Amino acid sequence: MTLLTETPLTETAVPTPTGLRVAYVMQNVGVDLAAEVGQMMLIRQTIQGLEQRGYTVDLLNLQGRNVVAYPNLADLSQQRQVALGWSGQRPYQLMEGGLRRLHGLLKLPYLAGFDSRRFYEACLSALPNYQICHEYAGLLSVGAAYASQKTNTPYVLTVDADLLLEADVMGDPITGLRRKAAQWAASKSYQLADQIITVSDPTKENLVENWGVPAEKIKVIPNGVNVAHFQQPVDTAKVRAEFGLGDAPVIMFVGGFQRWHGLDKLLEALALVTKILPEVRLLLVGDGPARPFVEENIHRLDLEKFVTITGFLSHARIPQLLAVADVVTVPYPKLPQEMWFSPLKLYEYMAAGKAIVASSAGQIKNVIRHDENGLLVTPGDVADLAQACLHLLQNKADRQRLGANAQREAETEHAWARQIERLAQVYEAALRSR
Repeated sequence: MTLLTETPLTETAVPTPTGLRVAYVMQNVGVDLAAEVGQMMLIRQTIQGLEQRGYTVDLLNLQGRNVVAYPNLADLSQQRQVALGWSGQRPYQLMEGGLRRLHGLLKLPYLAGFDSRRFYEACLSALPNYQICHEYAGLLSVGAAYASQKTNTPYVLTVDADLLLEADVMGDPITGLRRKAAQWAASKSYQLADQIITVSDPTKENLVENWGVPAEKIKVIPNGVNVAHFQQPVDTAKVRAEFGLGDAPVIMFVGGFQRWHGLDKLLEALALVTKILPEVRLLLVGDGPARPFVEENIHRLDLEKFVTITGFLSHARIPQLLAVADVVTVPYPKLPQEMWFSPLKLYEYMAAGKAIVASSAGQIKNVIRHDENGLLVTPGDVADLAQACLHLLQNKADRQRLGANAQREAETEHAWARQIERLAQVYEAALRSR
């Protein structure tokens, strides 16, 4: 069976349908499937790309004590419950309820045992209807891995990050029995996977060096972008008026606000830039858990008149906002561990043809080449970040050159169609392994 075609890789090309049926599974409960940020953007774009290729894809997710299949992420009301085994029976549920209450009273760590059992049974029931099981890895998620083994279904695992390592770096480590259980679940999933996908080279290196995963079964497929989405005409005067920007030069950041995004460093850099260009404005597009921290820094640096926070906006609006930016930023600070992620915002900036200032870290330094398709700065170096932003704000020719180079590369290297082609090859390898 071959999954590859000779169709050119473009955003609109739809290869000849192969009829492949894919179960895209997520065990972790509590995921907002309608979200337009983070992991759901990756999942949504992946599923959409596979469907454009001619595959049939259902998302299977644990919702409370049910496993639900969603055939269309654009309409989550279209859903069906997946049949369960013993975990769907009344005696099991009564036992589970009692043990969960006892668990809460004793303040025992959550180990997802009931969830894994329920998801395992659902996948046992569902997977015979599919040719590939593709899981987005979650903490303590092991049900799909065992069900794939039992049903002899090729099993592909996307590892977006080492979740234990991420918790350590973020200062909220997972400890004790819960950590041991998470280590076991991750190790078992890696072992049972026919193919593993990571979004960055540091993630692959971590799996090989610290988890003993054979390098040959790991494929790096960075995040991508729907290029056409970011090349539509925009009434920039209207957008500028909406956010009170006037004719000011605009520095922009787009994303969910996290401590590790380095927005405090960006604000400190802005304070330096305003001394040279007092008319400059910073537009922070998004929101998130670090917003109070961001607002504290705005107040500390007396930057209220220079900064606008938009709050969460629909993804459809992001191209409109990017159209008014002169300089866009990925200002990540220096982290105690090599960065493992592949920022979606970076590829969106490129597709929009913007002049990028980004920290030289992780996957970023593999995408951005200094003074070719962006400017790289030392992570956490406020003066370096300020100087790069200032240089681009004062040099229109450099802004245009770097933005044009970035856009061409987005079209040829980072379009979702290209990443889906790479994913199709991973599926082919998984099918051959069975």
